[in-house]
Amino acid sequence: MTMAINRREWIQQSLLASAAMLVAGTTGAYGCASGFRERRIEGEPLQLNWNENPYGPSTSATEAVNEAMKNANRYPDDYIVKLKEKLANLNSVKSENLLITAGSTEVLSLLGQHVGLKKGEILTAYPTFPTMIMFGERAGATIKKVDLDEDNRFDFNRLKNAITNKTTLVFVCNPNNPTGTEVQTIDLKAFCKSVPENVLICVDEAYIEYSNAGLAGSMVSLVSELPNLIICRTFSKTYGLAGLRIGYAISNEANIIALRNRHLGFELSTGWAPLVAAAVTLDDQQFIDMCVKKNNEGKQIVYDSYDRWGVKYNRSSTNFIYTRHDRFHKDVVAKMRERGILITKWPDMYDHIRISVGKLEEMRTFVDVVEDFLV
Repeated sequence: MTMAINRREWIQQSLLASAAMLVAGTTGAYGCASGFRERRIEGEPLQLNWNENPYGPSTSATEAVNEAMKNANRYPDDYIVKLKEKLANLNSVKSENLLITAGSTEVLSLLGQHVGLKKGEILTAYPTFPTMIMFGERAGATIKKVDLDEDNRFDFNRLKNAITNKTTLVFVCNPNNPTGTEVQTIDLKAFCKSVPENVLICVDEAYIEYSNAGLAGSMVSLVSELPNLIICRTFSKTYGLAGLRIGYAISNEANIIALRNRHLGFELSTGWAPLVAAAVTLDDQQFIDMCVKKNNEGKQIVYDSYDRWGVKYNRSSTNFIYTRHDRFHKDVVAKMRERGILITKWPDMYDHIRISVGKLEEMRTFVDVVEDFLV
């Protein structure tokens, strides 16, 4: 186990100390960097593969974007400030603790590159969201994976025991993609506090609004206490803005400055449309509540059918369902595609498939069609 270091030494060894830039290799596009993201098909398929919010964007966001186009000839610096103020109030932090990015995948890619450039090690339980791992490997990082527990959740004892003096960053996705599981807030907080200060911790909270704990389960309350903690969030999921590419990082000011200095767009890459859409959707709690409620109803449609068929699955804290593959035809993903329904099976998801939750009628269609491929 590595020794704790003082704050000055921490800053010297933090992201700010790595000035080199890296342009990653060819990108496919799972999130922003993989070769196995499924392509869309002609016609109007049921898109149950990318974990998109089928109900977004909200009417208020659409109206705000239309109005914002009047300012498209101007750089949106002032509105970046306004959105940060709104996010700071929501999360009880300062604007200086925030970086606006084109989705949370930008934060993950920057951190992966940072570890790679230091020839460091990324530690995570697996399977989990792979963007940071991919960028880290391309930049020269070593990836160390431990198994999830028997319930497909992060096992903090295994993670803690796997930290060595080679560990540069620990990655925790909560709720986790692709398994859809979440860990107890108290357990994750205890784990974050146990990680040595010279080891970064990144907690990906892309699906937190869908989770059982909700925003109360965030690690944001630890930002002022832990100088090595970085949280990433996105507006792509619950807020229904996947196509506008906007997210943000929350961390101490030193890390935010470091990320901004490495960020090619200097926050301006997001533009007027995503900035105003994000801001108004934050205020549209009725829309968010509706999306979460409908998502739960959509999951229940699938749960009821799975229970009837004896299909094993994780009860999900997200907008997708991680499903054991063994009760379905081995080529069920291709078979469903032929029927116009897109679902997901990553190359390393050997025993599972993942189904995103669409609108209620879409989930009824899904269970009607997938039943044909039960074995």
